[in-house]
Amino acid sequence: MHTEQEYLDAQHEIARLKGELSKARRNYTAVSEFMSHTSHEIRTPMNSIIGLAKLGEEESEGRAVKEYFRQIRESAEYQLEILNDVLDMARIESGSVILYPEAYALEDLADNISAIITPLMEQKNIDFRFEFHDILADTLVVDKLRLRQIFLNLLSNAAKFTPEKGRVELTVSQLASGSGKVRTIFVVKDNGVGMSEDFIKDMFTPFTQERTAATADIQGTGLGLPIAKNLTELMGGTMRVKSQLGVGTAFTVEIDCVPAGDTAVAGKNPVGSYHFSGKRALVIDDHSINRIFEVKLLKRVGFEADAVNNGFEGLKKFIASENGYYDLILMDIKMPVMDGIEACRKIRELERQDAKTVKIIAMSANAYPEDIERSKNAGMDGHIAKPVIPAVLYSQVAKLISP
Repeated sequence: MHTEQEYLDAQHEIARLKGELSKARRNYTAVSEFMSHTSHEIRTPMNSIIGLAKLGEEESEGRAVKEYFRQIRESAEYQLEILNDVLDMARIESGSVILYPEAYALEDLADNISAIITPLMEQKNIDFRFEFHDILADTLVVDKLRLRQIFLNLLSNAAKFTPEKGRVELTVSQLASGSGKVRTIFVVKDNGVGMSEDFIKDMFTPFTQERTAATADIQGTGLGLPIAKNLTELMGGTMRVKSQLGVGTAFTVEIDCVPAGDTAVAGKNPVGSYHFSGKRALVIDDHSINRIFEVKLLKRVGFEADAVNNGFEGLKKFIASENGYYDLILMDIKMPVMDGIEACRKIRELERQDAKTVKIIAMSANAYPEDIERSKNAGMDGHIAKPVIPAVLYSQVAKLISP
């Protein structure tokens, strides 16, 4: 039988734990809001800088001008890499990373990663290969964003530290595991500069970088590997590494995943094969330079495109159009007057047939899983992080709209 003092002590402890839980929730909310605001305020202008620099690089005729645009683009991309790594490491260290598992086809993983990594490899004429072996389940229940992030970090490192005409490969294989799961084994292997035994001991310490004659001119934050390892462990997996100076490096990531059943695997669309002639799109974005860039990207693959500067104007434009006029809406999220979430919901609520079927893709400088979940709950068909990568945009549009 408990004494009155023991009862009072228990009540005091419950009250203390509730207070700590409430404080933790407030801290999580504060961290999430800070990350979201910082990400949006920096990534939005970066979208314009990188996008217009890329267009200038492609369209200018003088060699010197092309080189200026290339240097602007590469510097901006490096700044964006630093931003992404610092924000992600802050979220990991604060314990505010939440996983959002859903069905993800391995072929979609290959498409998503290749769209971003292949151009990096082509710049150095690296032979990049993505191969599957002994696949037991082609669709898994995982956090799409975080799984991609692990291998984008590992592969971008491989691209940096592999010399011209080198080789990088990502192989995926599977073994049966307990409790109905499949052990999915990812191996990222390169024949690059490699790492010393001393560095390997500290390689997962944030901001740690090995400086040798071969790596002196290579930029990086020293956060990519710690982020990849932490995300792997958050997903219940393990990461191992083998490396030798002058020979190369191999990272092995193993994660026990739940198969998603008979979910269909999406077909692949080679980059450069997109043609949407006769399709119409509405771009809704409050940033004038971003609107110009996004309209130009759509027109390059055959879309006719209109553009407005906030969700309310977008809603009016859609209502004024004929039923079925627009095939696609690119919707920015943070906008004045009416944001993208509210505009999407109001479009979906309209009493007209195409309001339910028009494809709406969120474009947001906020690229965290909770942001993607909010877009999905509002009725979006997809979510693209800014800065917008043309190949990623075209690939996602092709999955929603037949060219």
